[in-house]
Amino acid sequence: MDRDALVPVMAVAMVNGIFSPWVLMVFLFYPVWYPGWAPPLSQIVYMASSLILSTMTIMLAGVPAALYERWSAHPRSIVVSSIWLAGTVLLTLPALPNVMRALSGG
Repeated sequence: MDRDALVPVMAVAMVNGIFSPWVLMVFLFYPVWYPGWAPPLSQIVYMASSLILSTMTIMLAGVPAALYERWSAHPRSIVVSSIWLAGTVLLTLPALPNVMRALSGG
């Protein structure tokens, strides 16, 4: 797959990582995943939580695209990219109210 096709997927996943309501759950469970040698500053833990959630979004959204690529006789790159982007957007839907609140300044 073309690297340029993944740019929108990564952008949407970053929005999900920052604004998703699930970032609070990942943040609260930081004693489980956060390394003990790192300073537990809230800003660093939040940034790492956001990164974990963004990565999980890309990984989960890639599953249907990978299944299509595996099961299709002649997979097309544009279809794989579209499936991956659609999955990422679907996983980002719970973050949209927070995005709209941030854009409105409220």
